[in-house]
Amino acid sequence: MSEEHWTGLVIAPDDRLDNDLLLAITLATGSTFTCAGRDDLGIVYAAGSERIIEVECAEVGAKALFLRTRSFERTSAIIDSIKRHTRTWTEQQLRTQLEDSLTDDPYALVSLLMATGGLPPQPATSDLLSRALEHPSEQVRAAADYAIRISKAWTSFRVVS
Repeated sequence: MSEEHWTGLVIAPDDRLDNDLLLAITLATGSTFTCAGRDDLGIVYAAGSERIIEVECAEVGAKALFLRTRSFERTSAIIDSIKRHTRTWTEQQLRTQLEDSLTDDPYALVSLLMATGGLPPQPATSDLLSRALEHPSEQVRAAADYAIRISKAWTSFRVVS
């Protein structure tokens, strides 16, 4: 792919890429994504060189879709289709929710890093993770450490792909 575009979109743990959603993506992009099997990250759907990977972290009940497309426009079309069919959260949305409520659900930091789609986190997300690692609560510190460790598999996958 000449202009590869990566992003992530967190979805509810009980949601998935079903036939209706795949059809909506096909209508929006003109490309038919079909299940290509599983890899180290999750279930891979492919249309030519483009990918949608359904990634799950069952330990904390988090799920995301990692998108790899030829262009920002194609990514936007896929995201619009997904948003019409299911609840979604972006890195910025999750970060905003977590800013003042880290102790309420510290393992939501995993979802926050899933929303990067395998890219390094935005600077504001990195700042939040740094603060979480220094948080007075042991649970928040442990959750931040876990989120960072598990996200390394996603980041290294992106570099190798």
